[in-house]
Amino acid sequence: MLPARYRAPLLPLAAACACALAYWAFWESQFNGFVLNLGSINMPTHRWLAMAALIAFLGVPMVGFVAAAGVRAVSAERLASWRLAWRDYPDRRSVVLAGLLGMLVPLAIQASVLRYAPVTDDETSYWFAAELLASFRLWVPSPPMKLFFDNAFLLNDGKMYSQYFLGWPFLLAWGVKLGVPWLVNPVLSGATAIGMLLLARRWWGGGWGRVAVVLYLVSPLTMVGAATMMSHTAAIFALTWLLYWVERLQDSARPGASALVAFLFCLAFWTRPAVGLGLGAPLVVLWALRAWRMPGAERWKHALAFVFVAVPLGALFLLANQEMNGSPWQTGYHAAARYAEANGYRFVSFGPSQVKRDAFLYFFTDTSWVLAAGRLVLALFRLSLDSFGWPLGVVFVFLARGTPARWLFAASVSFCIAHLPVADPGVDTFGPVHYSELMLPLVLLSTGGLRTFWQWAVRWDMGAVVPATVVGLVCVCATMYLPPRIITLRKLVADILRPREAVEREVPENSVVFVPPGFAPPCTSSPANHFVFFRKNNSPDRDDAILWVNHITVERDRQFLQQVYPARSGFLMSVGRDCVPRIVPLAQATPAMFPPTVRERPEDFPEEPR
Repeated sequence: MLPARYRAPLLPLAAACACALAYWAFWESQFNGFVLNLGSINMPTHRWLAMAALIAFLGVPMVGFVAAAGVRAVSAERLASWRLAWRDYPDRRSVVLAGLLGMLVPLAIQASVLRYAPVTDDETSYWFAAELLASFRLWVPSPPMKLFFDNAFLLNDGKMYSQYFLGWPFLLAWGVKLGVPWLVNPVLSGATAIGMLLLARRWWGGGWGRVAVVLYLVSPLTMVGAATMMSHTAAIFALTWLLYWVERLQDSARPGASALVAFLFCLAFWTRPAVGLGLGAPLVVLWALRAWRMPGAERWKHALAFVFVAVPLGALFLLANQEMNGSPWQTGYHAAARYAEANGYRFVSFGPSQVKRDAFLYFFTDTSWVLAAGRLVLALFRLSLDSFGWPLGVVFVFLARGTPARWLFAASVSFCIAHLPVADPGVDTFGPVHYSELMLPLVLLSTGGLRTFWQWAVRWDMGAVVPATVVGLVCVCATMYLPPRIITLRKLVADILRPREAVEREVPENSVVFVPPGFAPPCTSSPANHFVFFRKNNSPDRDDAILWVNHITVERDRQFLQQVYPARSGFLMSVGRDCVPRIVPLAQATPAMFPPTVRERPEDFPEEPR
C-alpha cells in the first residue's frame, strides 16, 4: 500500500483529471475536436467564448484541486528545502537559462507549429522592409505594370516600400543580412527573459526573478508572438531593457545609462509609436525624476546624454517620413490610406469606411468615447485569458505592492489610454496582438502579486498553496487552453502553406505565378479563418527564382509576361472548393478557368491608346 503522504493527494488529483476529461468531452461532443472558429479582430467568436466559459467553469475547480493536492503532498520541511534551493540557485546560471529558454521555446513553436509560415499579411510586409534596409534602401522604384505587384501593407505609388515603421525592420534586417531572419524574434525573446529576470531580481530577490521568467515563458501570447515575424516582441524587448536601465540609474552615475534609455525609447517608438508613447513615456518620466534628484553636474550630464541620442533619432524618424511619404508629419499609414483610395482599394484588406481622410490618424476611426472605451474593455477581456491561458489571468496583478508596482500600473493605464483610439484589439490567431506589449507589466506585476500571496500564505502556515496554485494554473493552460489554440493554429498553417508548397513542387525556377487574392482558403482549419489574404511578397529587386504577382485577367497576365518577363514561364494558380491547388500554364489558361479579380482603371495601363 502507498504511504499516507502519497495517498493524500490522490483524490484531489483525480478530481483535477476529471475536470480535464470533462473539458475534452465537451469539445469532442460539440465540435468534433479542438478547433476554434478564429478569424475576428474585434469580438471573440462563439467557440472562443465557450472556451473561456469552460475554463472558468472547470479550470477554477481544477486549480483548486491541484492546489489541495500540493498542500497535502508537500510537508513544511520539504517546502522549506525547495524554497531554499530555488532562492539560492546561482544567478549566473539563471541568466543563461532564462536567455536560452526564452529563445528555444519560440524556436520550437516555429519548427513544430508555425513551420516558418506567416500568420498575418503584416509579416511579409515587415520582411520586405527589412530586405530594403539590409540593402541600405528605404524604397525601390515601382515596377512596370505595377498593378501586378500591389499587395497588402505595401505602397506602390512610384515608390515601393512597406507602410510600417522601421524599428522592427531595422532589427530584422540583421537577420536578413545573415540569412537567419527567423532567428531574430527568438533572440529578442531570450534577451527579454533576461531583462525580466534582472528587473524582478532587483526588486524582490533572485527567487522572484526566476518566477518572472517562468511567467514569461508560460505565456502563450508572448511565446507564439516571438515565433512570428510580427513587431510586438521587438517592442517588449526595447521597453523591458528601457525599464532596466532606468532602474540602473540608481546605482550608476555614468551618463551612458541615460543614453541607453533614450536609444531604447526611440527604438520602441520607431517600432510601434503608440506603444512607445503609452508604455515608454511613463518610464521616461521615471528616468527624468531620478536624473533630477542627482547632484547638479551629474543631472545635466544625464540630460545631455539623453538629448544627444534622442534628438538625432527623432530627426531621423522625421527624415525617413519625408523621404518615403513626402512629409515629415505623414506616416506610412497615412500614405497607405492615400494610395489605397487612389488605387480604388484594390489588393488591400480595408475599405473607405475604415479610414478617416480628414484626420491626422487615418486608421484611428473611433469618434465615440463609448465605442473606444467598449473596445478597450473587449481587448482587456480577451487579454485576461490569452495572456497566460488560465482563468482570471490577471488576478495576481492586483496584489502587487510597492513603488515598482505603482509605476507599472501607471504605465499600463497610459498604454490603455494611448490605445483608446485604435480601431480593434487585433487578430485573434494567438491573442489580441495590439495589446501584446502589456505582457511586460503583466508579467512583472503578477510576480509581485505572487510574492504578496506568498507572504500572506506563510503567515497562515499555508506556504505550499502558492507554488501548488501556480502549478494548477499551468495545468489548466496546458490541458484546456493550449489544445484548441495549438491545434487550430496548426490547421491554419497547413492552409496557409498549401499553395506555397504546391508552387515549390510543381513550378520550375525562372517562372511567374499569377494568383488571385484569397488564394489560401480555410480548408483544413474550417470554421477557423486565418489572416493571410494575399500572396507572398517578392524581394525588392524582383530577382527571385519564382515571382508571385497578382492575377488581373488572363489577357493582361499574358501581356505582362510578354512585355516585362519574356524569358520566364507563366503559371496561374488558384485553390478551389476541393482545397486542391490548381496550377495551369498561362498558355493553357482561359478566362472561364480564371475570371478577372479586380476592375481595371484607365490609368492602370497608360501606355495603351485610348
